[in-house]
Amino acid sequence: MGSDHNRALILASRSPRRAEILGEAGIEFKVVSTDIDEDRLLSGPGALDDAVQRLALEKARTAAELTPGAFVLGADTIVVLDGHILGKPESPVHAVDMLRRMSGRAHDVISGVAVVGPDGESHTDFVSTLVLLRELEAGEIADYVATGSPLDKAGGYGIQDSSFAPVASYDECYLNVVGLPMCVTSELLENTGLLPPGNIICHGHARPDCVGAKFLR
Repeated sequence: MGSDHNRALILASRSPRRAEILGEAGIEFKVVSTDIDEDRLLSGPGALDDAVQRLALEKARTAAELTPGAFVLGADTIVVLDGHILGKPESPVHAVDMLRRMSGRAHDVISGVAVVGPDGESHTDFVSTLVLLRELEAGEIADYVATGSPLDKAGGYGIQDSSFAPVASYDECYLNVVGLPMCVTSELLENTGLLPPGNIICHGHARPDCVGAKFLR
C-alpha cells in the first residue's frame, strides 16, 4: 500500500522484524536508528504499559528531530515474567538461563507504539499479549541458542522461529509478539494523517479471537 501523501514514514527502530511487518503491509518507509536510554525509561514509576509507550515515543521524537517534515513511527516490545522485564540476552549463557526460566510458563509481551506527525502531533498506544511457552528440553534450548537467533530478541525467543516453535499458546495479537501490532500501528498512522481513513491493517496471522481480526483486509 502506498500513502496518498508525499511525506515519508520513518521507522525509528533497527528491528528487522518490524521492518518486515511494515514491508509486508505495503507501507513504504526508511529506517533511522536512535540511541535511547531504555533502562531509564522502563525503570521509572508507573505501569509497564505506560513505560513502554514512553519509550516508543522517545524513540519517535528523537528520530523526528533528525527528519523534520516526516511521519515517524517508534515502537518497543518488552517481555514480562513475574513482574520483571526480560530484555535481550546479554550472552548465550544468559539466553539459556532465560529460556529455562520461561519454559512451561506464561508471560506477558507488551508493545508500545508511537507516531509523531510532521507538525509534532503525537499518538501512542499499546498491546499486551499473554504467551505460554511449551516445556523446553535442555538440548533443544542449547541448539536454539547456538543458532544465535535468541540474542537479538526480548525474552530470548521468537514466536516466528518455526524450527524451534517455542510457543504453546497466546491470546489476541500474534504480530505484537513478533514486535509490531499492526492493528494499533495502522490506527495511529491513520490518526496522525499518514494513512487515509479506512486503511487500518492487521496483515496476516489474525485469528478469530484476535482483537485486530476485525481489521483484516
